[in-house]
Amino acid sequence: MNANDEKTDPLRVIGLRYDPEEGLPQVVVKGAGQMAEEILKRRDWLHQQPVVRDPELVNQLYKLPIDARIGPELFQLVATLLMHVFAIEEKLKRTDK
Repeated sequence: MNANDEKTDPLRVIGLRYDPEEGLPQVVVKGAGQMAEEILKRRDWLHQQPVVRDPELVNQLYKLPIDARIGPELFQLVATLLMHVFAIEEKLKRTDK
């Protein structure tokens, strides 16, 4: 079987919300295929939320239902991701001044 014959997985996206006062991060949106593309379009248009590509983390988070909080097994991965996102947001704030 060559690469052209292989079935490719659809694009999948997960949206997380994190408020330190509310505890662990929470899944607020998820979608695959055309729905994932629409989520990304709306993200660009509405909020300009950062996008981080991490297929392994998406695979794990996609198993969670919407409104679920992440479990302890994902805490370290998501904490690292959030630190990266917060650093990017801070850098963008400094360059906008």
